[in-house]
Amino acid sequence: MNTRKFLAVTLLTLAFFPVLKWYWLRLGDGGGETFGLIALALALFFNRSQPHAASPRLAEISLLIYALSLFFLPPLLRSIPALGTIAFLSGMHRRAGQFGLLLLSLPVQASLDFFLGYPFRLITAEGSRLLLNSLHSLRLMAHPVERLGVQLSQQGQLVSVDPPCSGLQMLWATALLSALLSALFRLTYRRSIQLSIMALALCLLANILRASFLFFPESGLISVPGFLHQGVGLIFFALASLLLCNGARRLQTSIVPSLLPAPQNISHRLQILASGTLMITLLPARMASPLPQAELVSLNSYQGRTVEETALSPREKSFAENFPGELKIYAVAHDTLIIRRITRASRLLHPSYHCLKAEGFLITHSRIEKDAQEHPVLRYQATRQGEAFQVSESIRNLNGTRQWTDVSAWYWHALFHPQSGPWEAHTLMTPFSP
Repeated sequence: MNTRKFLAVTLLTLAFFPVLKWYWLRLGDGGGETFGLIALALALFFNRSQPHAASPRLAEISLLIYALSLFFLPPLLRSIPALGTIAFLSGMHRRAGQFGLLLLSLPVQASLDFFLGYPFRLITAEGSRLLLNSLHSLRLMAHPVERLGVQLSQQGQLVSVDPPCSGLQMLWATALLSALLSALFRLTYRRSIQLSIMALALCLLANILRASFLFFPESGLISVPGFLHQGVGLIFFALASLLLCNGARRLQTSIVPSLLPAPQNISHRLQILASGTLMITLLPARMASPLPQAELVSLNSYQGRTVEETALSPREKSFAENFPGELKIYAVAHDTLIIRRITRASRLLHPSYHCLKAEGFLITHSRIEKDAQEHPVLRYQATRQGEAFQVSESIRNLNGTRQWTDVSAWYWHALFHPQSGPWEAHTLMTPFSP
């Protein structure tokens, strides 16, 4: 590596340091983001085995966009032009599959869960309703099925399409397979887009079939072994993957020879842009306007039990400074109650199970149940090295007329109905012997 290239790589590494730091922190947040490293490794492998010519001019444009994005875009979105710069300099952009793998290396699974969790559950529930009612019209089911939000109802028996059944993990895995097949078969961008559309349709269909099958044991119509709850999803994913592989093979045309990389000189303009971007990252962060406070009044009791407010830890205080609302923690006998009051739709209202995963807890036995007031709550078990908690969490508006069991459903309601806030997120952690 000559001196000019070494200087350019050093400047770009320093300029991308905010994104690199954010990426590293997201790898350990418990959201399953480490799977993105698989996509990154595959992208680097194909770039080494199928090298292509770089596009320095496009890299300069992408770097300029990244520099401007530092002023107004969140880390996830500003990481896209940063990856684009790398793709243009390495030649990955010339193959759709390689570029797709590079994009999938971003830690997006928690964001997908937050923004798309509820819409995907809604699509799954409606698709299952249509499929199950088709069975009813064929006299294969005794009674029709109704959809109540993201729940399926038959003769008063409710079956919830809970967050694990949203199909987002299947969506990410299908997207990874689609990008991998595009790279293997060296598909053009147009054919890769066709394959991606096919992958999305197959993913939705597989998830609807999975939810429809699970309706029967969940409603008590049939009895199946417990391992089938996870196994049936793998079966439908495997069938969808086989169809996707066949589709990629049919989309393959004659293999186009690779564009061998020609020697590229790092331009002075790219070095100047990288230096300017580095200077921007050293500027002090702009002061944000203070967020409205939610005036969370301390509790004296909770569900008839005496509570005692506990002091926030330094980490919780740091989080509360940027939280668009207020956070309080109580001791309820041996239980721990966490209440977060929030004033607007915000990504900062994380599901409690994401925070517990980041602390090293294993989340199991997730289900939707009714509390003492007949309101739906999400319940699951969190275990870590001898520690075990039964966790209940829900979100509700202050007058108690609406309640949600997952953050994604609340977010879309709060986004389009801001006047219905503030809202409170309740998390109750009850210790038990594992």
